[in-house]
Amino acid sequence: LYAFLAPDQLGPRFVHEPSSLVEFDNNTGTVVQCSARGNPSPRITWNFQDGRQVRDVPGLRHFRSDGSIFFPSFRSEDYKQEVHDATYRCVASNVVGTIRSKDVQVKGVIQRQFKVQVHDEFVSMGNVAVLRCHVPSFVREYISVPYWEREDGVTITSSVLQGGRYGILPNGDLHIRNVTMKDGLTGYRCHVRHRLTSDVTSSTDMGRLIINDPRGPLPPQIRDQYQRVHAEQGQNVELACVAQATPAPTYRWYKDKYLLSSTSRLLIMGNFLLIKQVEVTDSGEYFCVVNNSVGEKSLQKTLVVTAPLSVEVQPETLVADVGKSAIFNCTVAGYPVLNVQWEKDKHPITENSRVRLMSREVLYITTVKREDQGMYQCFVYNNRESAQGTAELKIGEVAPSMMVTFPERNLKPGMVLSLSCSASGNPLPEITWKLDGFPVPESSRLRKGDYVTSHGHVVSYVNISDIRVEDGGEYTCKATNAVESVSYTGKINVYGPPVIRPMGNISVLAGDTKTLRCPVSGYPIKSISWERDGSPLPLTHRQKIEPNGMLILTKIERPADEGEYTCIAKSPEDLTASGRVYVTIRVAPLIDEEFFPEIKTVSQGMRVKLVCVIVKGDAPITIRWTKDGAPIVREHGRRVQNLEDSSLLILKNVTYSDSGNYTCLASNIAATVSRTTALVVNVPPQWVKEPSNTDVVRGYRISMDCVADGYPKPRIIWKKSYGKKPVEFRNIGSSYRIRVYGNGSLFIHETEDNDSGYYMCHANNGIGGGLSKVVFLNVHAPPKFETKFGSQAVGKQEDVTLSCDARGELPLNVRWEKEYTVEEDVGEGMITSRLIISSTDRQDSALYTCIVSNQYGSDETNIQLVVQEPPSPPTNLVVSDVTSRTVQLSWKPSYNGNSAILKYIVEYKNVSGSWDKQDSHFVFSTPHISVTVRRLHPVSSYHFRILAENLIGRSQPSEIVECRTAEEVPGGPPLNVHAEATGSQSLKVTWTPPKPELQHGVIQGYYLGYKKTNSEEPFQYKSVEKASHDQYTSYLTNLKRNTKYAVLVQAFNNVGAGPMSDAVHAVTLEAAPPTSPVIAVTSTSSSTITIQWKVDTNDVTLKDYVLHYKHDGGDWKKESLKTNTGRYTLKGLKCGTRYRLFMTASNSLGTGEPRDPITARTKGGAPVSPQKEAFIIPNTTFFTLNMDAWQSGGCPVQNFTVQYRTAFLRRWNTDTVPVTGLQKHLVISHLAPDREYNLLVSAHNEAGTTEAEYTLKTLNLSLM
Repeated sequence: LYAFLAPDQLGPRFVHEPSSLVEFDNNTGTVVQCSARGNPSPRITWNFQDGRQVRDVPGLRHFRSDGSIFFPSFRSEDYKQEVHDATYRCVASNVVGTIRSKDVQVKGVIQRQFKVQVHDEFVSMGNVAVLRCHVPSFVREYISVPYWEREDGVTITSSVLQGGRYGILPNGDLHIRNVTMKDGLTGYRCHVRHRLTSDVTSSTDMGRLIINDPRGPLPPQIRDQYQRVHAEQGQNVELACVAQATPAPTYRWYKDKYLLSSTSRLLIMGNFLLIKQVEVTDSGEYFCVVNNSVGEKSLQKTLVVTAPLSVEVQPETLVADVGKSAIFNCTVAGYPVLNVQWEKDKHPITENSRVRLMSREVLYITTVKREDQGMYQCFVYNNRESAQGTAELKIGEVAPSMMVTFPERNLKPGMVLSLSCSASGNPLPEITWKLDGFPVPESSRLRKGDYVTSHGHVVSYVNISDIRVEDGGEYTCKATNAVESVSYTGKINVYGPPVIRPMGNISVLAGDTKTLRCPVSGYPIKSISWERDGSPLPLTHRQKIEPNGMLILTKIERPADEGEYTCIAKSPEDLTASGRVYVTIRVAPLIDEEFFPEIKTVSQGMRVKLVCVIVKGDAPITIRWTKDGAPIVREHGRRVQNLEDSSLLILKNVTYSDSGNYTCLASNIAATVSRTTALVVNVPPQWVKEPSNTDVVRGYRISMDCVADGYPKPRIIWKKSYGKKPVEFRNIGSSYRIRVYGNGSLFIHETEDNDSGYYMCHANNGIGGGLSKVVFLNVHAPPKFETKFGSQAVGKQEDVTLSCDARGELPLNVRWEKEYTVEEDVGEGMITSRLIISSTDRQDSALYTCIVSNQYGSDETNIQLVVQEPPSPPTNLVVSDVTSRTVQLSWKPSYNGNSAILKYIVEYKNVSGSWDKQDSHFVFSTPHISVTVRRLHPVSSYHFRILAENLIGRSQPSEIVECRTAEEVPGGPPLNVHAEATGSQSLKVTWTPPKPELQHGVIQGYYLGYKKTNSEEPFQYKSVEKASHDQYTSYLTNLKRNTKYAVLVQAFNNVGAGPMSDAVHAVTLEAAPPTSPVIAVTSTSSSTITIQWKVDTNDVTLKDYVLHYKHDGGDWKKESLKTNTGRYTLKGLKCGTRYRLFMTASNSLGTGEPRDPITARTKGGAPVSPQKEAFIIPNTTFFTLNMDAWQSGGCPVQNFTVQYRTAFLRRWNTDTVPVTGLQKHLVISHLAPDREYNLLVSAHNEAGTTEAEYTLKTLNLSLM
């Protein structure tokens, strides 16, 4: 069942509809708001795209009472795709219906660290350089590049619109036009901004331009990654085309095969095509054609301009009656529109025979039913977004419909009868009752009433108590409202003889059909018959009696059908009853069609007569006239003449306002009849808005209005004369630039010079000769330069003339941004201005702007003047890598003299050499800014300098850098190697160092190798430290008696060992001085070392032993031992100190070769620092130090050094406090209360020094 809504109830409408895309980062979270209005207030819920209901997810998604969804911040590990990357729909509903929002894509983005990089790029002189800002793919869609920065701190923003050289594309690419060598002297850093957090991140490094200047010509090579450009309506769009060529190429732009030129909205700057306030109509294929003297290339770019989608459904509220039709129109704005979908109460609409789409934007309901009431939505989609519009269908006046009726019944007199009918409709219907076509007779036994149910149904009833025979018959309940009436008839039979209720007399129109009902009651009835004036019926074919006793009279005539009619009812028992009715025939007026056509066409100014003739009808007859439903009144030029049976309407000098429907109404006692004729007054065209001469500035849009009225509506045609005189006119067709609108306006977008001329507006509707008017459109030419940028090179001290040629409507005024001598030549529609500069200098190199203006606008062109000279010396010459024979140099280019650097000259020499002598320094060239100099000598000092050379000349030398090459292994063996026997077990070896030029560094020592001659055993080696003299001597001991040995020497430095010397040979003696004994340490104390040795029994002539010893850092000491026990204690040594010891033995033949020294350490160690609590006693203004708290380490403490400072200061108190080892306590005074200090204590003994640092604080006075 469908209830009828209260008049004040309203369906839901969104007050705040969420946007199509909601993005947020995981550190902040977001709230997606949704609210709606209506009566009663709508309930807000949320669904997924597939219709599932959205529910709370603790900590990740929460619904608020106002209908919004709250997405709190979240950790990366808590990311859930079904929460943080899902499509949601807001749903609003009340008793009227349900609506939903457009699709809402919610994306929670996890913030991640990322690095931005700029790579070096290669580019040829004069071409366009492109530097790209490289960011990781996971963050690219959230990043924009607001600006770039040069190494010198200059911020770079896009300046193409102002004629500058820098352009930043929406993807962040930096374009640098007309590249010079100077552009390669700096680095470029990009700065990116995160769309969600607004954080700005800079590239970790700077990209540089590596500029080359090819020797020969090269055809264009297009380097472009982006062939499809997206833009939103209203933005400024930059289309870029990048090519490399030599000589530098020129660029042309086309759209739809038409060459483009600069206008007020479209600006061409070399490789850039800029479109201001881009429109959807700007979408299309653009072609960039690049050429130079060698070749040509082209590139196609597709511009796709989108406009935000919006939807409006009209009418917003539609009231439709049941059974009538309903139409909703979906008006869509935006581009592109890929799909349109209709929904009712959130459910897609399915077409059928009753509901169908006339087009995708028009929903048509042929026959409205009550179930059609509710909310209708039109959704539009494209690949980027969606939008919706909402409308409400309310059910208006609904025809009544019977819901409940009563059955036919047979009753006996005295019983009770209850009849009931129920009906619905809007407005609520009224129910009336009839019995056999007549109102139900009033009676004390009869009661009628009605009421309205909760479902909006009207219930009416008739109750009869103590029913009688005359209460029987056909009962009819009739429901009526403003729409129509419906009825139901049922038979109620009451047993008894026939009874006919009275019938009133009736009047009938001639020609109609009339049914006469016999109001008989009683049951059963055997038959019903009719008589007229005593004659049984039927008498003619126009009379018919139905089985139920009704008499039907068709095509009633007078006098044949006029008279008294009698109905006779008979029961099975032949009991009868009769009733009479008198029928009067009336004749309605009849209008003669011959004099009254359906349509009458006349021309403006004519006289019109309309005649209404009545050929039949009962008198008296009244005739009157209406126009478009309103009575015609007598006024100037309009007159009515009435006769007895006709009327004449006279209209003089008709105009278009006289057009309309004229109706003649004829009335008498029987009826009112009418006939209508449509009067059409044709009116020739007349000016409503006459076109006039118009002025416009080239590049601007112009609209010329031409409005004419008439009937039929005139057709407006615009023509243009293509000659200098208004002679031959041709029709103007619409194009992408020129359009003729339906209202007659001629619109020209971005006017051009050839749009000037004579135009004719012609209006014609076939009535008369039509209208035409010739007007002149004067397109004024603002100043314009054909070339927006030029470059001119000149040698230093030469004269130069800069020329700028401008076209436009005279007079033209030229102004230069630089003040020099200026000359001008004025021609037809153009001016040439020359700026003369004498004896150019470096400061004359600049961008010169020539500005031309007239009363219609201004334009400017730029000329880059390049004053060329030899380059400046290279700078920042540094040594980046050094080996023993190579040096790697790098430098930075400086001012190139406005001419490409051809090469760099590298000069170097030995420090002692001269730059002036050709044979003392070396020269070679390179095109690069780094070089490796080879074939140098190890451990040698050199001077290096760099010169730059261009086409003009060579620079002065750079600053000199000095460098010393590294060491390498010695290149030659030791010299003068000699070996001789010094005993039966030893050899003496002498040699001198290698040649100085072959040492290749500082000799650190020598390897002394030896082995028995002709032995297969490997050489044994002994190390010999370097000495301060050039004559080396070393001894080989523990050799075999009377044995020949091979001896060789090898020098080594910090890098390694050099080649070996040739082997020399020597034989040990048969007899020799005694062998020095091998000693060993048996025990130590803090001041003694005890050693022992074994006496060689072969040394029978042994006389004496000498013990040699020294401590680290000291000199060698000797002590003669007069003992043969093989044991000795060395006394008076330093505590905790390392000593080196060896022993020599002597006899009459001499002293034997010493053994290798051994090492030993006396007992004891450095002092040990104490804990702070045992060592320091704090007070308010002093500290007491307990020096006894230090442990000696086994060696008596000789003295202390104490320093202090206030905490957090860098410098220690310069007044150190020396303390003897015997001092027990030390007081440090003159301190500040409640302040922190650092204390540094050093304890010294023979074994070493221990240093300890303490942090402590003086006491607060309040604690004392």
